[in-house]
Amino acid sequence: MKKSRIVTYLVLLVVFLFGAYAAFMYVYTEWKFLPVELLQEPSAAAPHAEWKAPNTLLYLHKVNTPRRSARKEKSYDGYEIDLQTDASGNLWVAHDPAEMKDKIKLSDIFAALKNPGQKAYWLDLKTQLTPEQLDQILLTAKAFRIPKENLLLETVPGETAKLINQRELQLLLQLPDDFDSDLGDPQTRKEINQKTLQQWKEYRPAAVSAVFDQYPYLRAYFPEMPKAIYYASTKRPSLKKPFMLRHMKEDPSVKIFILTEYTW
Repeated sequence: MKKSRIVTYLVLLVVFLFGAYAAFMYVYTEWKFLPVELLQEPSAAAPHAEWKAPNTLLYLHKVNTPRRSARKEKSYDGYEIDLQTDASGNLWVAHDPAEMKDKIKLSDIFAALKNPGQKAYWLDLKTQLTPEQLDQILLTAKAFRIPKENLLLETVPGETAKLINQRELQLLLQLPDDFDSDLGDPQTRKEINQKTLQQWKEYRPAAVSAVFDQYPYLRAYFPEMPKAIYYASTKRPSLKKPFMLRHMKEDPSVKIFILTEYTW
């Protein structure tokens, strides 16, 4: 067999395999976005504050090191950063207490960027904040010329959420964990929706934050509520991600979509 024919066969094989992979990922993604079976009518009520953050849809998950911050600056206009406090009240960039040993400060993440003021930041508060700690975050951002509108602070219902609202900052309120767990029971669905709506009435977040698996339920029952959705299940490169992003761009209620990456 001639060498040129072998090369042709190999090229065709690669094209076929890539096509099959792309087709599988497309079908799989479409399946993930199928509508859920409605157990009650969608609600037009969506109590929330005005969205003042930049209209930056795509964020990068877990930008918790200066190296990752600097390397991804050109690829993403929004970063998700985790914050923890230690027993002494010091504020560190860390996803869990074990990572606090690295002693990375929020200022270290900002300092690694050429233009920190041009990005938006989803600050995932893994701890409750005191007024002094919140002041520290705001002063750090101000030192790097980051507008407070570019800061989105995620937390659960409670005193920290109230503090964020008192300061007129952008609150991302975490969705209840059981939001997608109605087990097909209409009464359970009604109770979950009522509890969720009551939280939104009390805290009036700029958006509700939720994992991707909860998104179809949010879209179905509260289509007008601003949403900040994170998908961190696939770190490796995958065609699933651009297919998912296309769907998110088609939903005007999705304000943020977080993806993760294998490279750090």
